[in-house]
Amino acid sequence: MKFCHECGEDLKGSTKFCPEYGFNIGTLVTQEIKKEVLVESNVSEESVFDDEILEEPLVEKTTRELGTNLEDMAEKILQDRGFSTETRTKIRGISGQLNEIDIMAKRNRITLAVECKNYAETNKVGIKEIRDFSAKLDDLDIKRGLFITSSDFSQDAIGWATNNPQLKQIDLWNGNKLTENFQATVLGRSGGQLTKVSDCLNPRDTIENYSEILLKNKDNVGIARRDLIFHPYYIIQFTLREQFKTPDKQIHSQFNSGQYVVDGLTREILYCSDDNGEVFYEKKSEQKQVIEDLMNIEPYKIVEIQKIDNSNVIVHKASMSIRDVEFTVKKTIIEDNKAIIPYWVKKSRDEEDEKEFTHVPNHKSIQVQSKTIHVPKLEIIFDSKEYTYARRLLPASDITLVDEISECKHLLKKKHTFAVCETCGIAKCEDDIFVDEQDLCYCKNHASQELKESKKGKSIKDKLGFSFRKNK
Repeated sequence: MKFCHECGEDLKGSTKFCPEYGFNIGTLVTQEIKKEVLVESNVSEESVFDDEILEEPLVEKTTRELGTNLEDMAEKILQDRGFSTETRTKIRGISGQLNEIDIMAKRNRITLAVECKNYAETNKVGIKEIRDFSAKLDDLDIKRGLFITSSDFSQDAIGWATNNPQLKQIDLWNGNKLTENFQATVLGRSGGQLTKVSDCLNPRDTIENYSEILLKNKDNVGIARRDLIFHPYYIIQFTLREQFKTPDKQIHSQFNSGQYVVDGLTREILYCSDDNGEVFYEKKSEQKQVIEDLMNIEPYKIVEIQKIDNSNVIVHKASMSIRDVEFTVKKTIIEDNKAIIPYWVKKSRDEEDEKEFTHVPNHKSIQVQSKTIHVPKLEIIFDSKEYTYARRLLPASDITLVDEISECKHLLKKKHTFAVCETCGIAKCEDDIFVDEQDLCYCKNHASQELKESKKGKSIKDKLGFSFRKNK
């Protein structure tokens, strides 16, 4: 459940802004950095809404509105991550055709091609666009791509990018991911070696331990960056209690209680649990796990995080005050608790007509209590020769969301990686790695024919005397 931050209208489906306002990344980087977006912090005790509060709130600008355009936002993020960039380049591919790349990013031996689509919020990027982008990567012999959109991706597009036949590394950033990354770049980075975070879920382990990799030649893998991001969420508890009369003078009572979870950056209502059951407005597995963590893990008042090499601790500030979040949630509560009551009116002495009365709860009958909780999200980027790998986790529950350095993609299933190629740095499982007499590892594209022949009929486990496969 979402409302436009400009006009307050209910937004349908995956829409995040009204068509009248669209996706405007246009205006206030300098002003926003100067302002530092001072919002109310944490708990408002039993906020009772006055009449004036149901006026549309004055909402601060989101990071969706920062920067000059989509490509500039993406370029700023990549440059912050150590890439040199070139925009709107035309490169002739193997086919002889000119291919236009929105952003070409390079870091050491890694080349990353970036496609940016500033789509309307209701227009999702589909599988065709991802296939076309993959074909462009093939023609340019580029191993990794990043597709960024201001809207979102269809499920087919996500599935194809994850398990494409060419086994390309294609990362997808939707509007929410772009917002989070951009805010981390321009607003959220903490200074010093020790960061104190208030009202948050506590990571179960250290950044160092989450960075461990199980590879035969792990010394060939470096850590490009580690970002521990504390993402703000609002939990709004509510009680609705009132009595009202239908036109036939009958008195009715209405009661409901529960809680809503709101994303503190995107302002989207993600979840509701009340006396009628629970509703996940956001279906993605990561957000569902975040909600589960918020519901089941007790937050800490203060958590101290020690910064280590190649790491950043980023504490995001909410893009909306608690007062304005309460307004949005209260409007949703009213909408969700409308009741249709049948009643009867005499048509004649012996005849009655059944009519319906729609009751809309009064905002004064709703009491709310609000708090902000920061949920830790850890992203680790590994580099090896020409390849880069992402690992993303939710440290509060120890859940791994993505682990590219540990997964060797096959069309039917994924296998645990064994080593990286000495030549190109691709991570492969023991079935796809060739080990020579000097104990050096190569993928099938860089192993000698002699080495390939020697492996036939002889497994790596037999040759080395050990395996990384887990016992069942």
